Amino acid sequence: MVVIAILGVLSSALVVSVRSGYKQARQANCKSNLRQFGVALTIYRGEHDNRTPDWLSNLYPEYIDDRSMYVCRADNRDGRDAPVPDDYLRAIQDDDYNFYKNEETWDNKKNRSGDTRNTGIENCSYCYEFSVAPGVSMEWYSKTNPKIPLPENLTIKTIVDFKRVQLVYGDGNNVVDGIQYPYSASRIPIVRCCHHWRDQKLYGYKNSERTGGIQRLPIVINVAYAGNVFVSPPYWEGMIRPGESRD
Repeated sequence: MVVIAILGVLSSALVVSVRSGYKQARQANCKSNLRQFGVALTIYRGEHDNRTPDWLSNLYPEYIDDRSMYVCRADNRDGRDAPVPDDYLRAIQDDDYNFYKNEETWDNKKNRSGDTRNTGIENCSYCYEFSVAPGVSMEWYSKTNPKIPLPENLTIKTIVDFKRVQLVYGDGNNVVDGIQYPYSASRIPIVRCCHHWRDQKLYGYKNSERTGGIQRLPIVINVAYAGNVFVSPPYWEGMIRPGESRD
């Protein structure tokens, strides 16, 4: 009986160890994909007057020659559906993320309105944060930061417009001592993966406004505009800043 009990404990420990190994392997593969996307996007911008591609799929085949890189191993739908899974949305309980339920934001064959999308990429697990998908307006900025106007000729109509404002001007959530600062290129994501949210949790604010206190939240794996890979809470704007206590 003692031997059987010991074998049971060892078996349980082995199962936990194997599962942990699978998680780490999937994360390592995903981070490798994201790192290669970061390099490809940097080269693309260098060859296109600092302009980002309309869709992540536009990198294929000239800058990314392997279509399997577009599918994360942790995505149980293999890039055929929404890049933000429903169970992740339920876990974070935030309606703003429902934006990604809109097929016009997806970079797979279910997106039938992305005229400049590369149809050679049929499956994609990743959120491309600099796409030309519609759905964002000037109303967002005026509500977030009404005291700091943007240039008169600047408009916000697509996701890439919105992200470039954050990159160049900042927003109402990045104000220190009354001064608005742009976000660092090494912290603003250009590609994100939401399929590893069960693997671990990270301390951060639940929303971009950094309200409600610091909580333990599901992770997102990102590659930044500058090309570095980092892990963040659902809202990267809610990452804990240097010198900020989580207590």
